[in-house]
Amino acid sequence: MKSEHPVLTINSRPEREPGPEAGALHIVHGVLSLDVGGLERIVLDLIRAGSCAGHRVSVMCIEKPGALAVEAERLGANIISLDKPPGRFSAIIGKAASVLNSLQPNVVHTHQAGALWYLGQAARSVGRVPVVHTEHGNHVAQTSGLSRLKTRLFLHQTSRYADRFFCVSEEIAKTVVRWRTVPRAKVEVVLNGIPVDKFADRSQALAVRQEMGIPAPARVIGTVGRLSEVKRQELMLRAAVRLVGQFPALWLLLVGDGPERERLERKASELGIRDRVCFTGYQPNPERFLQAMDVFTLTSRSEGLPVSLLEAWASGVPVVCSAVGGIPKVVTNGEDGLLFPSGDEQALVVALKKVLGDRAFADRLVTAGQNTAIKKYSLERMAHEYDQHYRNLLAIR
Repeated sequence: MKSEHPVLTINSRPEREPGPEAGALHIVHGVLSLDVGGLERIVLDLIRAGSCAGHRVSVMCIEKPGALAVEAERLGANIISLDKPPGRFSAIIGKAASVLNSLQPNVVHTHQAGALWYLGQAARSVGRVPVVHTEHGNHVAQTSGLSRLKTRLFLHQTSRYADRFFCVSEEIAKTVVRWRTVPRAKVEVVLNGIPVDKFADRSQALAVRQEMGIPAPARVIGTVGRLSEVKRQELMLRAAVRLVGQFPALWLLLVGDGPERERLERKASELGIRDRVCFTGYQPNPERFLQAMDVFTLTSRSEGLPVSLLEAWASGVPVVCSAVGGIPKVVTNGEDGLLFPSGDEQALVVALKKVLGDRAFADRLVTAGQNTAIKKYSLERMAHEYDQHYRNLLAIR
């Protein structure tokens, strides 16, 4: 997909400009790239929902198409890459403006502050195209000192270009309005959603275990996410060492890749459990590995509303999560999951022991988790909320 030109268009579709009065919209989603991650999977789901609703959907990638671009294309999206090199380049604003002028979208919806920086300014230069933004993580809370100040200032600057500033959790919304980083009048909360029915089938659980070399009778603690410092997966490794005495068939399954992978592999060896820790590396469809898990665990020190948690619920896997970010507003401790204080290894061990050792309790968590996912976190609900916001802005314009 590498372009020889400044702008790359994949899967060009017939020129058709549906107007809002006809019910169909042309929506341009803006991202840095469609690489694998929770944010990017939300964009894929919005493409899926938009295409099903008859909308025309494009994705403008500021840096590169990314690994999920082919999937986005398959779902019906038109993919455009601006091929921005590292660093900030104001010339990209002009390129984006040229593309927007050609596409004539009804709405531009960005999903990273960097994407908003470029596409927000581009949209202003070509006319009054409504621009909305979704903040998927609490980037202010993840930083400290000078880095936190810089993050706040950048959000303050970029939010000027958004007509609405959506947050995926109340906790993120409270953070971005603090110190007037983003004007309160612009901020709305739209909770993440997933295609719940997609995860109901667990028929491949044994096949996934065989594929990864995990014995069929093993008890598997797993997680899905980028292997990075903020996710604190080392806490899982240390907890496993304390659990293998009671659960000798225990395995760990870490789905994803990232800068911490080599260090985590070394740590597993130092702890003497490397032979029972499975690192899958990058996976284009990480959700299928949920079928192989007996308990899903998040050990992060910061989260917004993690898509992997919702997918674990929908897949019928009990969840144990650190009580950070938007998670305590999502998981009701003891009812549809278990929470533990961030970084508390002992509390994590206790929670995992409860789920692994009490099958009836684990089953109750599964039932409640699936019900929560269906009632509150469906793709249909999320897509409908965004659609209503789009139309309200268009009515104002």
